[in-house]
Amino acid sequence: MARIALLLPSLEPGGTERVTLTLATEFVRLGDEVDLLVLRQEGALLDAVPVGVRLVALEARRLRNAVRPLEDYCARVRPDVLLASLWPLTSIAVWAARRSRIRVVVAEHNTLSVEAQTWPASARTLLRPALRWSHRQAAARVAVSQGAADDLAVLCGLPRSTVHAIHNPIAPPSASQPSDLPDWGGAGRRILSVGTLKPQKNHRLLLEAFARMARPGDRLAIVGEGSERAAIEQAAQKLGIARQLLLPGHTPAPERWYASADLFVLSSDYEGFANVVAEALGHGLTVVSTDCPSGPAEILDGLGRLVPVGNAVAMADAIEAALAAPDDSVAARSRATAFAPAPIAARYRALMLGTAE
Repeated sequence: MARIALLLPSLEPGGTERVTLTLATEFVRLGDEVDLLVLRQEGALLDAVPVGVRLVALEARRLRNAVRPLEDYCARVRPDVLLASLWPLTSIAVWAARRSRIRVVVAEHNTLSVEAQTWPASARTLLRPALRWSHRQAAARVAVSQGAADDLAVLCGLPRSTVHAIHNPIAPPSASQPSDLPDWGGAGRRILSVGTLKPQKNHRLLLEAFARMARPGDRLAIVGEGSERAAIEQAAQKLGIARQLLLPGHTPAPERWYASADLFVLSSDYEGFANVVAEALGHGLTVVSTDCPSGPAEILDGLGRLVPVGNAVAMADAIEAALAAPDDSVAARSRATAFAPAPIAARYRALMLGTAE
């Protein structure tokens, strides 16, 4: 049994947060004592914290305010390992644990060099030198896809062999069909996307592609919430598809949407892994995705259809082709088993505790 600390900014809905909760569940199942550290005790996923996990709020309103309470936690509790996710919190964790000599493993969930292109110049300037100090000091480095690991190694100035690519754990869907399937409001084809409404996901591209190929009865559902909601609604109005667009917001149970969809589409400009693609496969869905760095191509492994980033025409054509000739649902579900939580959590745990070969 080990004492494991997991560090996140908050429990707002997001892929990294769900992955961390899944890992926490598996660690508890293995008999570990698990502390989940967050800067602020807030977010729609608070109710999803697994039974047996101790939630610790550092009461830090800003990232820079997290150093002192994290230092105090490490000195007082002395966990066997601290797994920190998402830069710059990963670098902060290494700094805060330096005096207590706590073992720190850092996990990056995006392709940082691509993501950094959207940041202010000051943050872009800081990224490389910060990583080259902190991530070299870390006990181990994890990225969530081969592409993201390649990218992280270059940024850190480390050999590629020192960055571990571990795909995200994705819990399989329930064997039983959800009883409360959503009302799509039309008798046509049902196209689904799931994800936070933020610029990275480029939902405008999806709207443009849908507008090119949609029939009157077709529906597009984008499940999630975020800062881009108003812009998405305005774009749909201009494209003439407002009545065909469903924006149900964040839901703790997106399974009902997956179970009732005909096709899943990801339109992101970049990803680290793209959990939702693996989730869609688990429901037997055919996937159309941008071939963005990094993750979707690795997850699909020959299934689905990949299109160039930012190309609405190619996406519309791929959606039409996928609806006409979907993948075999058995093959999709079989591929999804590669992301089963138990073996992935075991790999994380071995790396975190220094027992990996």
